[in-house]
Amino acid sequence: MSRFRMYPTTAQEQRILLHCAHARYVWNLAVEQHAHWKPGRRSAPGFAEQCRQLTEARRDNAWLRAGNA
Repeated sequence: MSRFRMYPTTAQEQRILLHCAHARYVWNLAVEQHAHWKPGRRSAPGFAEQCRQLTEARRDNAWLRAGNA
């Protein structure tokens, strides 16, 4: 397995941290959708529905739209 070490500049480090924060936020929203599921309710959204929701959210939020897809 190859290993790589990164030595980002201060500006690059800030962008990486912001990207990770946004990715964590979106991930936590998806986890929350599944965590709130209870017997008797409709099932939590599947992959395709979550992709649709993310596309819609990217359309409405500049910070989300600016990140990687």
